[in-house]
Amino acid sequence: MDIQDIKKMPVAKRILIAQDIWDSIEDKDSIELSDETKAELDNRIDYHKSGKAKYYSLEESRERNAKLRNDL
Repeated sequence: MDIQDIKKMPVAKRILIAQDIWDSIEDKDSIELSDETKAELDNRIDYHKSGKAKYYSLEESRERNAKLRNDL
């Protein structure tokens, strides 16, 4: 089976396969993050805790993304 075979599968089936693969990873805590990724996550946590972060509903996000695409 190659990627083209997988792409032909229904999305629901591909999601189930992806879940099965993820579940097959024995120790998810053993996944190493790069120092750069750890720093970025720390920055995002700090930004959230500072109260400066702005959050959008799904509908607001869709509207913002649509506007950005239209402005291109």
